[in-house]
Amino acid sequence: METKIGTKIYQGKAHTFGDSINTDVISPGRWMREGLEVLKLHTMEAVRKDFYKDVTPGDIIVAGRNFGCGSHREPANSVMKVLGISAIVADSVARLYFRNGIAMGIPVFSAPGVSKIVNEGDEVQVKVTEEAVEVTNITTGAKVFGKPIPEVMRSVVEAGGILALLKAEMEHEKQTSS
Repeated sequence: METKIGTKIYQGKAHTFGDSINTDVISPGRWMREGLEVLKLHTMEAVRKDFYKDVTPGDIIVAGRNFGCGSHREPANSVMKVLGISAIVADSVARLYFRNGIAMGIPVFSAPGVSKIVNEGDEVQVKVTEEAVEVTNITTGAKVFGKPIPEVMRSVVEAGGILALLKAEMEHEKQTSS
C-alpha cells in the first residue's frame, strides 16, 4: 500500500506553553483511571486551570523546549486527540512523547523558535511537506521551519495512528488477495 503523502496543513488558534511541560502536567496521575473524558477536564490544570474550556476542535498547542518530557503516559498523548487538538508544535519535543503521538495519529512537530513567534490566541498554520515543517503565525506573519518527519511516520498520522494503519493495510491485503 505505497502512497505518496502530499502537503498537509493544520490551522487553528494557538495555546502556548513554556519549556519542560511534562506528562504529569499534561495528564495528572490522579485522574488517569477515570478515563479520557474525565482526564480531559484536568489536562494542563497545574499550569492553566480549566484549559479544556478554552479549546476548540482544530486548535494547536505551541510550546517551548522539551514538551512531553517525563514518564511515559499514553493518556498524555491521547487526551490531546480527545480535546480536538489538531497538532502540537514545540521548540523541541521529548522523544518518547513524539513517538507515542505519531503512533496514535497525533501530529507532533519540532520547529525551533516557534515559541518565540507565537502568542496565546494567535492564529497558526502548520504546513507539513516532504521537505519541511513550516509554521506561520497568521496573526503576525512570522515564520519558522522545522525538519520534516519521515514519510512513513506521516502516513501513520494520516491513517489516524498505527492501529488504524495496520487495520487499513490488512483490509487492503484481504481485498487484493480475494
